[in-house]
Amino acid sequence: MKLKKNHDPAYKRGYEELFLRWKNESGNRGGEVYTLPVVFHIVYNEENQNVPDSVVLSQLEVINEDYRRMNTDAINTRDIFLPFAADCNIQFALANTDPEGNATSGITHTLTDRTEFELDLFAADNTLDEVKHAETGGVDAWDPQHYINIWVCNIGSSFLGQIFGLAYPPEGLSNWPDGSSAPDISNEGIVLHYPVLGRNNPFANDDDVEDNNGGRTLTHEMGHYLGLRHIWGDELFTNVCSEDDGIDDTPLCGSGDQFQCDYEANTCGSGDPDDLPDMIENYMDYTFDECYNMFTEDQTSLMRYVVEELRSGLIESPALNISESVTRNFRTWPNPANERLFLDINPNQNIEYQIFSAFGVLIQSGKVEAANIGIQHLEAGHYSICFRTGDAFSVHSFIKI
Repeated sequence: MKLKKNHDPAYKRGYEELFLRWKNESGNRGGEVYTLPVVFHIVYNEENQNVPDSVVLSQLEVINEDYRRMNTDAINTRDIFLPFAADCNIQFALANTDPEGNATSGITHTLTDRTEFELDLFAADNTLDEVKHAETGGVDAWDPQHYINIWVCNIGSSFLGQIFGLAYPPEGLSNWPDGSSAPDISNEGIVLHYPVLGRNNPFANDDDVEDNNGGRTLTHEMGHYLGLRHIWGDELFTNVCSEDDGIDDTPLCGSGDQFQCDYEANTCGSGDPDDLPDMIENYMDYTFDECYNMFTEDQTSLMRYVVEELRSGLIESPALNISESVTRNFRTWPNPANERLFLDINPNQNIEYQIFSAFGVLIQSGKVEAANIGIQHLEAGHYSICFRTGDAFSVHSFIKI
């Protein structure tokens, strides 16, 4: 983006027009909760890269908590920023219908002969897009207009270090400059490095980074997918306080926190009237997962504008069409659990269940005969339980203690 701005004078103008149009047209967008369908494509060369479905479920919990401000660490938002913190009223669900209309778990696993996918910073094209195409060792996208495709793979490190993820901003309006969005619709979506997926990932330390294990990389990349910029405006080399993300309620700052979690940081405007410190708890900063805890009201408004105007196919998607009478209208408890897992479900619905370990191994299965399932024989750890009746299904996660 830095190179693009230097060589294309229209880039900065287009970037500024995006926010002008949004501010003029959007107002305060809130109210209806949008549920957006996602599909995870696990592309692996070695078994440790083939992350189990339980990790995907954990990741889904993380982004749903973060986008609904139900994250437990929301209490860590500093008082000075509490007036700006927002529930986005956006949530995510695994697709239960594939593009051909068949039932699906919303998770695919594909063996590749590629040992890694890398971002070549000197190439004319984004080489990381190769994971998005079967002909280059990846997996073709499911209809990107109706599914949020998330590819999980081994991203090779570069001379700049390890890349955790990448996402394109939305396409479709002249206020985004040519070249900033995906080169074509088949490349729409998000790419993640497999160790950063979820918060129960048994392979989280494969990248030798200990502070990115909370599942917040997807929260950050989903923000890009829904139109958000980094809060420091991506200026890296010259006058670092000359750029902004265009969002009024994220304070001007000179750079990303760069994984310091420095609550004393105030890189722009220190001492000026009404100056605020750097908002390092914002999901669109660069910092440790444990330091993130908020989106702002204006960021929320922009993302909802993108959902309604630029990615509206997600709202109308057939990906969540299968009846979910058994899926979203009941709960399991307690969590953590010890002897039994209780279900607020009618056992007369001919429901079957399967319990999987954190590594995706089937541990226990049967028919729901009562409103509880014995788990006393399970070893302590993370598990997922899948309920099915006909084409409808539901997946819940729990911890056995």
